[in-house]
Amino acid sequence: MKTFPTANQLSGRATGALFFTVFGSLWLLLSLYARQTLNLSTELGVLLGALALGWNAVHLMRRAQRFRSAPADPAQGRRFAWINAVQWIAVAAVAFSFARLHIDAYVLNAITAIVGLHMFPLARLFRYPLHHVTGAVLVVWSAASALMVPADQLQGVCTMGTGLILWLSAAVSLAVAFQAMRQPVRQWA
Repeated sequence: MKTFPTANQLSGRATGALFFTVFGSLWLLLSLYARQTLNLSTELGVLLGALALGWNAVHLMRRAQRFRSAPADPAQGRRFAWINAVQWIAVAAVAFSFARLHIDAYVLNAITAIVGLHMFPLARLFRYPLHHVTGAVLVVWSAASALMVPADQLQGVCTMGTGLILWLSAAVSLAVAFQAMRQPVRQWA
């Protein structure tokens, strides 16, 4: 039996895409700053990319209202809060300890890895396998850039890749959601 996605699923994908867009934009701006290429034209480029992704996410939220809703699970919100709290505690601990160890050049790689790792429990929580892909790509990017990029260029390169990965993940998530609205699927979670 074929079923359509629920309004909750579609709105969740749109909300996730908005988060990825905002955080991806911040990573990209940080990269431009670290690479000393932050200027009006590069800021406008990031803004236009963010607006394009954001507009599509808002459009998805509006179109999602035409679909049936499923009852909300209050425990899901609590688990989401815990996952993010652990992520932010890990980020703070890494930032502090890396500064004390004088390996500041690698702090953004470590944060990228933490962000990637936190995608795995989110994938299970939201039953959304694409978060596994995003998490894996972020972790691999963190390690690969730390191993292959000179320390004096690492922060600019790592943050650029992280921002682009988050933007790409937002775009793919939106595309998958729009496609799911067009065609019934056997199971979409």
